[in-house]
Amino acid sequence: MPSQPGDEEEGGWMIGYLDVMTLLVALLVLIFTLSFAERRDEADSPSASVVEEPGPLSVPLPERLERVLAARPTQDPPPEGWLANGAVSAALGVAGLPPRPPSTQPPPMLARQALPRVAYSPTEPPPPSNWLATVSPQSLLPQPLVPEATALDLPSADFLLVLTDRPPEGMREVSPEAIAGAETLAERLANAPYMPDLEGVAVSRVSEGIRLRVEDQWLFPTAEAELTDDGEALVQRMVEIVQRHDGEVAVEGHTDSRTIDTEEFPSNWVLSSARAIAIVHALEEAGVDARRLRAVGLADTRPLADNDTAEGRARNRRVEVIIHAR
Repeated sequence: MPSQPGDEEEGGWMIGYLDVMTLLVALLVLIFTLSFAERRDEADSPSASVVEEPGPLSVPLPERLERVLAARPTQDPPPEGWLANGAVSAALGVAGLPPRPPSTQPPPMLARQALPRVAYSPTEPPPPSNWLATVSPQSLLPQPLVPEATALDLPSADFLLVLTDRPPEGMREVSPEAIAGAETLAERLANAPYMPDLEGVAVSRVSEGIRLRVEDQWLFPTAEAELTDDGEALVQRMVEIVQRHDGEVAVEGHTDSRTIDTEEFPSNWVLSSARAIAIVHALEEAGVDARRLRAVGLADTRPLADNDTAEGRARNRRVEVIIHAR
């Protein structure tokens, strides 16, 4: 049976496609074989295990800058956890405090051991691993040149300044009312009456002003109302205190509980009043305005101690001068 023209064309096309596929498969097998052989040769080579790592990147510097870096002595960086002097100075400036004066010796508690120094030169650059660390922005700034033999030991910081917007623990805000009260108290203390210090005189503040308390042994003989020489000298010193103020001056006489019955002093009332009047006369003669003075005799009505003992009775026999503050 004769073949049809269409069948011959279709059979020729199939033969051409099979040839192309055969060539492609052969090419893939050849490539795989060559790749496997190359890997086996690299594994058998003795220098195959040595891998050359590329060196770290370095920044080339001008020759003049390299000479400056070589002439400048190196400075050891502060150990981990320490503050550099520049950081401390910057913190002081931010806080508004004066800069810390330079010190030559570090504090004993913060002393550190000097780290080994490495000298660099233009002909022998530092190791590649430290090259980038050596060329820092701070090292490029102008710095004074000193001989290499000079040691520049940086003193360690002797304190730590922390800048924070959080107040320390235990602190609390003070109200404006409390501040105003403290200012008022300080003003009152500043304007308070002068507190003198006289031998034999107990000085204290009272609601009226100042009280000067003197035992009678410094002023009068026993059972008498005439001032002794020492008593007159003591009154003269009291005048300086009285003249510092313009208020009224009340002189109070006090006795113990033992009765007295003499022709001059028939009772403790008379004795205490006579002693108060004697002090008033002495103050008036010393220049104190008589209109400011008054004398009061209180006998034994206001004791300070028990009258059953000699010490208590001695404390109760006294004269008190009250200077009223206006």
